Amino acid sequence: MTEVNGMDENTDFQLLKIGELAAMAGISVKAMRVYEKKDIIKPVHVDDETGYRYYSAGQLQQLEALLALQDMGVTLNEIALIMSGQCSKEEMSELVEKKKAVLQELIWKTEAKKKALDNINRDFEQWAVNDKTAEMTDEERAKSLAKLAVLNEENVRQILSEVVWL
Repeated sequence: MTEVNGMDENTDFQLLKIGELAAMAGISVKAMRVYEKKDIIKPVHVDDETGYRYYSAGQLQQLEALLALQDMGVTLNEIALIMSGQCSKEEMSELVEKKKAVLQELIWKTEAKKKALDNINRDFEQWAVNDKTAEMTDEERAKSLAKLAVLNEENVRQILSEVVWL
């Protein structure tokens, strides 16, 4: 019978092995060890004899919060700072604003790609109607298709925009 913080394993305070908690969260044991090394999620008990790591069931909520933050683009170092309680209100606000800006940029880029695909589709339909395509070699056809994908109005605008911001 193992005692943890004055409570034995057979009480209502049930401990979970690292693999059990990882499985509940849908992640790997390796990820759990990374989170431990980063001081984000630490076991409540490590068995001196076996080295087994034990976690409380309540730590599943911490793990779910960590995973949600990761999904939003928050780095493990930032998560460690937030979960340690050392992140000020101002730092948190700044972090959130930066993450929102990154997401907004991703939205703009995705919308530009969708528009570029529409343009490619439109250009391809015009290109495919051209009777000369049947007379082209495979290499000529491939070069012509590559031009459709690379040289369209949206790509040129996007490339120029990125160069201006460098």
